[in-house]
Amino acid sequence: MQEDDVVFLGTVTDIENLPLEGSAPAAADSAGLSSTDASTAVTRYHFRINEKFAGPDAPEIDVFSGGDDADCGYRFQKGAEYIVFTQRETEGRLFATICNGTRPASDGRALLPQLRAMRNHDRVASVFGLLRRTDPPLLAPADDPDDPLPNIKLKLRSKDDRFATSSGPDGVYTFYDVHAGQYQFLANLPARMELSLKTLPGALPPIRIPNDACYEYNVDALPLGKIRGSVLGPDKKPLPIASVELYRADRYADSQPGLWGFQGAKREFEFDHIGPGEYILVFNRTNRMDPNSPFPRAFYPGSASQTESTIIKLKDGQQLLKANIQLHDGYPTRQIRVQLKWDGGRPPGEVTVMAKAEQGENPAVQKLGEGIYEFTLLQSAHYTISAWEDLDPQHLSQRRGKETCTIPAHIEAEPSIVDGADTTTKQVTLNFASIECGHQ
Repeated sequence: MQEDDVVFLGTVTDIENLPLEGSAPAAADSAGLSSTDASTAVTRYHFRINEKFAGPDAPEIDVFSGGDDADCGYRFQKGAEYIVFTQRETEGRLFATICNGTRPASDGRALLPQLRAMRNHDRVASVFGLLRRTDPPLLAPADDPDDPLPNIKLKLRSKDDRFATSSGPDGVYTFYDVHAGQYQFLANLPARMELSLKTLPGALPPIRIPNDACYEYNVDALPLGKIRGSVLGPDKKPLPIASVELYRADRYADSQPGLWGFQGAKREFEFDHIGPGEYILVFNRTNRMDPNSPFPRAFYPGSASQTESTIIKLKDGQQLLKANIQLHDGYPTRQIRVQLKWDGGRPPGEVTVMAKAEQGENPAVQKLGEGIYEFTLLQSAHYTISAWEDLDPQHLSQRRGKETCTIPAHIEAEPSIVDGADTTTKQVTLNFASIECGHQ
């Protein structure tokens, strides 16, 4: 804690959206929202201080959010309790953002004891946090919150040091007096669980801890189930690009996203840390017209309709490694080659080539050689094919005869309109005009 810090546990008692200069005041609802322009408006939140960690001895305080920090402003709810970290900004007002540790009090079980220790000048933990049993995003069973794991033995190990502790009844753990170094975080978890973070594939990576650390690190115990497979074209070969989504079977909806997976260079997708249960696996849920994966929506193992799909039933720790989706009739496509030409020779720089679709998704570009590119187009769409080059700033000036010539930072070729159904047009050429010379 620094001398001028203001940190407290408090309850929001009032919200006021301050008017922009020259505008009328705007009323706030219970969430602190109004019709005022959110990108510039400032909201005042009045707090009752329940517990002070740093700052003035006052029973109440105003905290602001929004303004120039609108993109990371914190939206407090009236009547809710928060741990609030502030920063002093214009006119001495205290602001809170989503980036400085402010959070609901319910998310502060591990943090509150450390704030009290700092305030009271007691020993503060080097590493602390919450150990939870959880599931990957969007895949938790209905009405199943993240559960703290109590009484689990935990270890921090580096090449030089060993530290041990256990999680408490509320899942909170603390390590004290940890020296600087790179550590493995280990836990004696129940069977068929792995220590990681819910947003990461695989096991928990090492963490680097500096001297005098006060590091909050929440970790997750995740199930060991796995679903792996490939999206196969009509030729039974994996598509080079495909996206799939996984859902709990009772929560699938065409309009709602699931846990997303991608098939790329490895020609397969993979979902790990999947718990026991029943699942729906779907390719191209939104039925995008995508020339990079030119097939309509399909459910595992290859059905066009959800009612005809096969539910994946996974046991605790089970690994299903051949969950392939077989695609059938796709959207008609064709290839077109694009050649770039420069009048007077190509200047040094970075070239970008793009095909913008009139409808559907834009195709990915493949570079075949110097100045030669290729796209896959849907025959049902029209495309504007364009190219531009950002020139190397080290070559923006050059000598031409006895004069110094300044060239532009960016040049564009004349675009070309292409009909996807015009299979007779196999290639288009985009020309860059000679660079105009400006004199210094």
